[in-house]
Amino acid sequence: MTLTLITGANKGLGFETARRLIAAGHTVYLGARDRDRGTAAAGAIGARFVPLDVTDDACVDAAVSRLADEAGGLDVLINNAGITGNGVAPVDVTAEDMRRVYETNVFGIVRVTHAALPLLNKSARPVIVNVASGLGSLGVVTNPRRMESHRSLVSDRPAL
Repeated sequence: MTLTLITGANKGLGFETARRLIAAGHTVYLGARDRDRGTAAAGAIGARFVPLDVTDDACVDAAVSRLADEAGGLDVLINNAGITGNGVAPVDVTAEDMRRVYETNVFGIVRVTHAALPLLNKSARPVIVNVASGLGSLGVVTNPRRMESHRSLVSDRPAL
């Protein structure tokens, strides 16, 4: 049986991935920041909920410790947790806005992966999957044929 941990799995791509992996026979630990939504999502598909805020070292360590205690290892880690920015024009983005996004979308992946490595190293075939959006692609945001590249640099002017 393959043991999988998915971060940010109480909705969207993470939830659907969990649902499909359970259908394929995986044991899935569904990680989510919100206990109520995470518990409901896990219950709906037969996953095991684990509280997991990727921005919090203690929370990540507790989640990985729980997996170690209950399962003894980990075969697949899916780093799916992510947030969008405030949706404001680039000239209105503050350093704090970027810090919040990076804390989840960049440092969260590093934090969870680093914490999970000892468990993954026990697997015969460990897998790490990092999920990203199109906005994380320079190719997408610089391609004039894509809507993601049409955000105005100043908040009061339309994109050119």
